Amino acid sequence: MRKTDKIVRSVILMLLGAMIYGFLGAAAEAYGSRSPGNVGGEILVLPMIAGLIWLGWQLRGKCHK
Repeated sequence: MRKTDKIVRSVILMLLGAMIYGFLGAAAEAYGSRSPGNVGGEILVLPMIAGLIWLGWQLRGKCHK
């Protein structure tokens, strides 16, 4: 693997981590401001984040054979 590919991959992974961290923080803040027992749409989006990462990884594997 070329050095530029490693650098690009590292930057993408850092950005992905920062975005997930930001979303989790916003979701926790929104959940904390709601009344008890009232869960918002964040509960549906959080598993989708993991699913989209998994789907992207699978597509990457299929395209780079």
